[in-house]
Amino acid sequence: MTALVLVAPGSEEIETVAIVDTLVRGGIEVVLASCCPTGARQICASRGVQIVADCHLDELTTRDFELIVVPGGLPGSEVIRDTPLAIDLLREQAALGRWRAAICAAPAVVLHHHGLLEDASATCHPGFQARLPAAQLSTARVVRDDVHRLITSQGPGTAIEFALELVRVLRGDETARAVAGPMVMP
Repeated sequence: MTALVLVAPGSEEIETVAIVDTLVRGGIEVVLASCCPTGARQICASRGVQIVADCHLDELTTRDFELIVVPGGLPGSEVIRDTPLAIDLLREQAALGRWRAAICAAPAVVLHHHGLLEDASATCHPGFQARLPAAQLSTARVVRDDVHRLITSQGPGTAIEFALELVRVLRGDETARAVAGPMVMP
């Protein structure tokens, strides 16, 4: 099982680290790829934390991932939105019927902006919910749309729940419970 997690200058650090950490705990191989316009692997996240990606998006050696995840944060979501290769990968992932996920600002700023929500049920940070079509908007903390193979979530406070749902779709309920236990999740 492999997952691609995109990161850019201004990505939300709690979300990014919670996603990567939880997926790894679930036995999923994660590639953290920088979408930095300068080609740098190290990015300064939204609150000033320095994060070093495994590679720059341009250095990917495969496009074959079971899951692609977009953390939120500004301006990180905008940088990812404006990275053509990131959007191509997300489009390809949808066309292949593979899982995609986004949290916080990313469902609205990245996915909806590029028509990648289709008619899926979705959520995002409350500050961005007005940007999503009312008929598709859910106010749940984590929303899983099995038809569109899309998982969305609201923000830093929902990041671990979101990441556990990612583990659940890739590795099953038992693995998700096994990961959640030592994390002292409710």
